[in-house]
Amino acid sequence: MPPFVVFSLPRSRSAWLARFLTWGDWMCGHDELRHCRSLDDVRAWLAMPCAGSVETVAAPFWRLLAMLAPGARVMTVRRPVADVMASLLRFGLFDETALGATIRRVDAKLDQIEARLPGVLRVEYAALSDAETCGAVFRHCLGLPMPDEWFQLCSSVNIQVNLRHLMRYCVTHRAPLDKLAAVAKHRTLALMVAGPGGEMDGLTFQCEPWDRFYADAQPLFREHLAQTGQAPEDHARKNLGLFKALDDVGALHVFTGRSNGRMFSYLVSIVAPSLDSPDETLAEQTLFFADPSFPGLGMKMQRASVADLKARGVDRVLLRAGHRGSGPRLGSLYRRLGAEPFGQLYSLEM
Repeated sequence: MPPFVVFSLPRSRSAWLARFLTWGDWMCGHDELRHCRSLDDVRAWLAMPCAGSVETVAAPFWRLLAMLAPGARVMTVRRPVADVMASLLRFGLFDETALGATIRRVDAKLDQIEARLPGVLRVEYAALSDAETCGAVFRHCLGLPMPDEWFQLCSSVNIQVNLRHLMRYCVTHRAPLDKLAAVAKHRTLALMVAGPGGEMDGLTFQCEPWDRFYADAQPLFREHLAQTGQAPEDHARKNLGLFKALDDVGALHVFTGRSNGRMFSYLVSIVAPSLDSPDETLAEQTLFFADPSFPGLGMKMQRASVADLKARGVDRVLLRAGHRGSGPRLGSLYRRLGAEPFGQLYSLEM
């Protein structure tokens, strides 16, 4: 059976619903997103047999569900925003203005889910005390008829999370949670503004000045970092001044692939005399990314870059396979180019 995901606002009987939908072989989590550190973690949770989750902050990323869990069944629980706000503000933990903006945003995303995803079951918060409604929820999520005794047992129990403990957890793990949210937002925007796929007309490869390259490469940087488990804006933390200085003295080979002016790949190499021989010039590759929407682009990029470096007098190219998240794949690509292993790259933190 495919997994299920219930989207709701906080304080909408979400914790109770997670317990109600944990029955037999089925296991339903509650705000499991807070335990995830990557989209692969989300995919792994939903890939388990008989798994589901009730999520109160995941609605803004609903577009990723088809990618992470194809065929997942979806349900929403709706409670008036004013009631949710009143319930949350009683705890004295939130700024009312900021909380209101967040809750209204998530509520609007619930509207989108109901309007744009097929087969969504919408349930009102107040109706979760009704046996007929809960029977429909049980069938929709678990694909099973609801045992009457199970509803009678669960309906008499008040289940709530300890909100102070939950907030303490989120504050403690804020950095990785913010990073995951940034990656999810980037992937969501990429799905909303999808580029062309498969074929690429008018593709050209060329060398470019560092400044022009960096200004145009922001979308690719974000995708590159997201694919390698880094925050999408981490490119701004790189040693950009050194890249610029190397380019100014002619020691940087910035190679790009563009179609109709839009950049789809880049390969940056440092060019310098060899320490092994005064007659040899080396190029060491550093930044390398090719849009995965275009199969074979990475190999085309490599071949064109190597040819351009050779024409500029470079005798040997060092190809690094130790980049985050892509070492084995790069090693295979390099062997197809005709490159041979030349030791391994290790990093020692001091």
